[in-house]
Amino acid sequence: MQFRRNLVPLIFAGAAALLITTGCEERIDVRGNAPDPKLVAELKPGVHKRRDVEKRLGAPSTIATFDNEVWFYIHGRVKNVSFFKPELLERRVLTVRFDKKGIVQKIQQIDATKLKEVEFVKRETPTKGKELTFIQQIIGNIGKFGNAASDPDR
Repeated sequence: MQFRRNLVPLIFAGAAALLITTGCEERIDVRGNAPDPKLVAELKPGVHKRRDVEKRLGAPSTIATFDNEVWFYIHGRVKNVSFFKPELLERRVLTVRFDKKGIVQKIQQIDATKLKEVEFVKRETPTKGKELTFIQQIIGNIGKFGNAASDPDR
């Protein structure tokens, strides 16, 4: 009986240790579309068309917003450890530029792993008028909404 009484806390302690160690386990996430380098090498500027590129590499990750003639194939690896900030291990971007006829013009590979992030401007654009408190907004609306019986249009 004494053996069983000592065994229960030991089982709970082992289960807790197992949960803690698996919760802190490192996980590598692979995201995006990483085309096979052999297939990319087969593409020749001035020869292949959009459908050839899509047939070999698949659909692009994204297409340029203002210029539909540029396709992006984006691939990344990110390391996650429990609740810590994810760490970027690798980011590669393959850009395929087409001319107006849809023929490949240029193929470029970019290692975007070490690129700096864009810092946004923290200023705010001022607006005209004044800011009203909640109470001022409620008081300001009194009398603006009539009742249906007094409305001559109804």
